[in-house]
Amino acid sequence: MSQAAGPGLLSSSPPPPPSPRSDCSLAPTVGKGTPQPGGDITGPQQVTGHLTFPLLLVTLLVSFGSSMLYGYNLAVVNSPAVHIKAFYNTTWARRYGHGLVPGPLTLLYSLTVSIFALGGLVGSLLVGLLVERYGRNGALSRSALLILLAGGFMGFSRELGSPEMVIIGRSITGLHSGICLSVVPLYLGEIAPRNLRGFLGLMPSFFICLGVFFAQVLDLPELLGEDRFWPLFLSVVVVPASLQLLLLHCFPESPRYLLIERNDVCGATKALRQFLGTPDVQDVIEEMKEEQRSLSSVEMVSVWQLLRDRSVRWQTLSVVVVNAGMQLSGIDAIWFYTTIIFENAGIPVSQIPYTTVGTGAIEVVVGLIGCFTIEKLGRRPLIITGFCTMGICLAGITVSLLLQTALPWMRYVVIACVVGIIAGFCMGPAGIPFLMTAELFTQSHRPAAYIVGGSLNWLCNFTIGFIFPFLQMSAGAFCYLFFCGICLLVALYVYLVVPETKNKTFMEISHIFATRRSFLSIPAHLIGMMKLDGYGALESSSLEGSGSSLP
Repeated sequence: MSQAAGPGLLSSSPPPPPSPRSDCSLAPTVGKGTPQPGGDITGPQQVTGHLTFPLLLVTLLVSFGSSMLYGYNLAVVNSPAVHIKAFYNTTWARRYGHGLVPGPLTLLYSLTVSIFALGGLVGSLLVGLLVERYGRNGALSRSALLILLAGGFMGFSRELGSPEMVIIGRSITGLHSGICLSVVPLYLGEIAPRNLRGFLGLMPSFFICLGVFFAQVLDLPELLGEDRFWPLFLSVVVVPASLQLLLLHCFPESPRYLLIERNDVCGATKALRQFLGTPDVQDVIEEMKEEQRSLSSVEMVSVWQLLRDRSVRWQTLSVVVVNAGMQLSGIDAIWFYTTIIFENAGIPVSQIPYTTVGTGAIEVVVGLIGCFTIEKLGRRPLIITGFCTMGICLAGITVSLLLQTALPWMRYVVIACVVGIIAGFCMGPAGIPFLMTAELFTQSHRPAAYIVGGSLNWLCNFTIGFIFPFLQMSAGAFCYLFFCGICLLVALYVYLVVPETKNKTFMEISHIFATRRSFLSIPAHLIGMMKLDGYGALESSSLEGSGSSLP
């Protein structure tokens, strides 16, 4: 990362002349876009920054202690399915004198898998309340306690002969993930300099892939893959959560939250100095004050108000589409039931754990590539390419499963398609929807937007996790075509509607959508005279140039 000349956080608009000095005020910096001693502004503010050690450290900590656990808990129930089902059957026989027949046993295990998503749905609904009351940092610290509780339930479930403890533990881990999947990108998006917003915003998605990979590695027979170790396998999540609980208090709260929502200028200044590694943060403070003044007459909106607000309808619709598409793409079906998919493809049972680890290693590499290329390529190319890759590979799985009887080598095509699906997901769809939710809205709408996106995300997660085994039994290989269609439709929507947000301020992004609303109100016979930019939105110059032509 190269150091730019004006470190700072995400900006929203050019700063006003400096306000009267306080104890936390800093001397203004003279330069382009900076208030001069006379109070004039020479040009638009371009606030960028470099990657400091505190900024990197807090990103790694919350990604390791929160985001990674989501990926781990997605994959941890994959291979131990046989052991967990045997435990359920044995316990049922001990209690009632007879075992479970395959149908109810599959239903009980599907509940164990999908209850994680129901907990996540509840957690996502609590995000707005938690971040407003405790802040971003405080919400993450307190949520780590949930993992310690869940680990206790799952770790002692077999000793106490209680399948209910496994299900309760899974629901609590889901509650934690529902909170953290929204709060982590919200926190990082508010502390990141604009030119690092994509890199830091995709770091949690990389750790989600890393969590999946760790679950696959620990499930090897040489480690925790044996029957007697599955309770420990489920409860090992307490280690990263404990680390976050111990260390996160060493880092400050989001400066944007402190200043805009708590009016704590001193606290915001101290936080900025620590995150940006410079004592001169006056430009950033002034930018946040300007946003605070612009929102002074606007309270934090509720979910209902967000859904009814016509001024952000395109942003809201985009959040709905990408978050629902993220889960309806079928990625959770792949992660939850990789072992079953490989068994149906004819892969020998003894080779499946190692095959799964190989797919996990590839997804980690692709996720890391996405982190380092997002600021160069942008959000749109990564998410569109990711969804298209997933759609093609899902169709490939269907074809391979249909032909594997006649062509035995098709089993290797299935493996390649599973790798392609996971790689395509980690390339962009894994993290960019959360990043987009932060970028498409201003401070007043952002928590409600995360509730909407998170709720849809988890609701679709639960739906897929619960119905996929039955869908697979009824539709066979054709079940993957449903997911294929979803992926291609989401990619088309992003291509036509969602603008590129790379290195843009929140206000610039809002202006793009405002231009779209103006475009939709133009009479049809004038639309042909308007020039479209490459992102499905009108160029501002085109709109301004045509203003006199409008009736």
